[in-house]
Amino acid sequence: MFFNMDVEIINLPSIWLSATELSRLNSITDPEQARFYRQSRLLLRYLLGHCLSLPPESIQFSLQLHGKPRLGDEYRLEFNLSHSKNWLAIAISTAPVGVDIEYSDTSTNRSWLAIAKRFFHQEEYLYLKELSESKLVTAFSSFWTQKEAVLKANGTGLNAGLNKLNLLTQQHILDNNTYYLESGRPVSQLQCTICTQGSPTAVTYYIVNEQLEIQPIQPPYISHLCLKPNSL
Repeated sequence: MFFNMDVEIINLPSIWLSATELSRLNSITDPEQARFYRQSRLLLRYLLGHCLSLPPESIQFSLQLHGKPRLGDEYRLEFNLSHSKNWLAIAISTAPVGVDIEYSDTSTNRSWLAIAKRFFHQEEYLYLKELSESKLVTAFSSFWTQKEAVLKANGTGLNAGLNKLNLLTQQHILDNNTYYLESGRPVSQLQCTICTQGSPTAVTYYIVNEQLEIQPIQPPYISHLCLKPNSL
């Protein structure tokens, strides 16, 4: 689910937040970052409450070993968040899930190949090295979001190592687990990858408007951009 955080939503009550969330909120000194954090946590509780038919304030969170937040085992639901620029993405699944979004800015001049050489698998670096400048940024962004999504679904984040995952292989395996990826641009200029662990899961995209109405995003705005068709 996607939400444009520049849009002022109807007021969600801060009493939904836990003591831990309120403490974190009060520690953020930048007003814009504090607004973003508050709004994202309230939206997460709203959507999880909607999916679980529970009051948003009753939902309890815990942390995995490497700090990934999760629901209790009794909920049988997994979630993950990502944000870029003014956009927030929330992925909800019955399987371990990761989501990553990156706002595309082709005007940014960065050493994409140097980054790939340092952090990506050697085969991926050699693949990117052969691309023209016009294709390099798009391909790098696609690689990056896919890797981030896998590592987040894995639960270890960057600790697992970006270079341990080779996206050019037929199967995407990390720590003996198989991951299934779907990539696309559900919103203009927003590269998105959703990853599930263990088995392929059908992905449906939604956008949440300022009235908190959940609306599906229909094709042709969705395009499958994974490197290997059978990796979906």
